[in-house]
Amino acid sequence: MTGSLRAWAWVTTGVMLLGPGGALATPPGEAQEPARVLTAPRPLLGVVVASQVLDVVSEVEGRLSEVKARLGDRVEAGQVLATLDPEPLKLELSARQANARAAEAEHERASLLLTQAKQKLQREQRIRAYSAAEALEAAESTVALAEADRTLAQARLSEARTRLAQAERDVAQARIRAPFTGIITEQYLTPGMRVGRATPLLRVVSDDLRLRFAVPETLAPSVRPGLPVRVRLAAVDAELVGTVERVAPEVDPASRHQKAEAVLTVPDALRARLSSGLLAEVFLQPPAETRTRGTQR
Repeated sequence: MTGSLRAWAWVTTGVMLLGPGGALATPPGEAQEPARVLTAPRPLLGVVVASQVLDVVSEVEGRLSEVKARLGDRVEAGQVLATLDPEPLKLELSARQANARAAEAEHERASLLLTQAKQKLQREQRIRAYSAAEALEAAESTVALAEADRTLAQARLSEARTRLAQAERDVAQARIRAPFTGIITEQYLTPGMRVGRATPLLRVVSDDLRLRFAVPETLAPSVRPGLPVRVRLAAVDAELVGTVERVAPEVDPASRHQKAEAVLTVPDALRARLSSGLLAEVFLQPPAETRTRGTQR
């Protein structure tokens, strides 16, 4: 009975399940057979994808004055991709700086008046036995009003400083930078066009390429992180090797496939020829330990 089940697994799945350490799982009571790992009867379907894809947007409004990166350009993280006209932003910054200085002066004046009011109150308290009660009450009221004025001045100063920081940030963000190293694949706007907040300017695709492929549910138990794969890319007539890095924790109920992602080893000479979206044939490879045992036999 056990032998029939094993033969059925061979025909229907094209793969033997691996036990601990990469060895073939053996039913209880049977002798351990030499380790063999069967691959899928035909290649699995995969696609080359970028690890990151992002539409670069503007965080401030303005007129686009320059686009420094073009379609197909490779850009480094932090590189300036485009600039907005900085003059309106600089004028706003100057206004905010003036408001902040005025708020600081108002705060200093309120603090000085509070100090004077407290000093007068202290004098009235020392001579209250010789002065009218109205004088002491007036001094106390003056201190209370001075404290309220200083609190209000402090709030206005905090608001002015916040607006100033925002204006400084806007001026800095007039220079739009690449979020990561990659390739420009789309240019949405040209110089002279108005740009709003969150308006996409360019699309950057990371040059860190990975492989995503679908694993039939019958093969899913044998595909785990660390499993080697061989990848054939017909479009560029090339073969690559990679290693499974992630496997989805569930089988898609519609397709009955499990998603997997592998890290590719891409030679420098081939990197310029690869692009996201290439179709790939994926061949599951035996783990290194299994291959070593087979060689020793």
